[in-house]
Amino acid sequence: MRTLVIAAALSLLAYAAENVNYDAARKGQLPSGWSAPAAHDWEVRPDKTAPSGPNVLEGSSGSGSGAGKSEPPLALFDKVVCRDGDLSVKFRIDGSSGGNAAGIVWRYQDPNNYYLLSLSADEGNIVLRRIRNGVAEVIPTSGGKRAAVGVAETIHAGQWHVVKVRFRASKVEVFFGNRSIFTADDSGILAPGKTGLWAKGAKGAAFDDFRIDKKG
Repeated sequence: MRTLVIAAALSLLAYAAENVNYDAARKGQLPSGWSAPAAHDWEVRPDKTAPSGPNVLEGSSGSGSGAGKSEPPLALFDKVVCRDGDLSVKFRIDGSSGGNAAGIVWRYQDPNNYYLLSLSADEGNIVLRRIRNGVAEVIPTSGGKRAAVGVAETIHAGQWHVVKVRFRASKVEVFFGNRSIFTADDSGILAPGKTGLWAKGAKGAAFDDFRIDKKG
């Protein structure tokens, strides 16, 4: 009986949620447990507007053409690898023009294979994409108001928002501001992978309260 209790406790521990607010991280660099696959700008910075201050993680794809700029502007959370989970983060897009955008990724295999949910204030949309063999493909979704690409949604630059994705096997559900926005069904990438963040543009985006709750 005791063995069963211990096994159950270990099972629950293995699937405990990971919460990251960056407040204990050293400023000016990536926090411990994170990595960036290319030479993009990711660093912890103090921010008085942070939802759980004092720090945020800021990222951008930069404006130059230096080494690694052709690679995706990702910051990966290396501590958890999962196939199924609940992933959420608070974000602020820094700049209302110039293509600045924020995003989250899951089932990351390598720089050429992962899922990406991007959010753009410029375009006023949320787009679900599968990056497979380096090719980005927009995944059809159910629900929400159609945009030229993805689903239309008002996203204010300079304002904090929260986004969440729930992924189970081929099923995906996306929440914005705690509202269910759309669902999708895609089996292109079913292998377990890392989760993380994505930022686009010279100013990019700031992130706080990253959370991954592993379900399988």
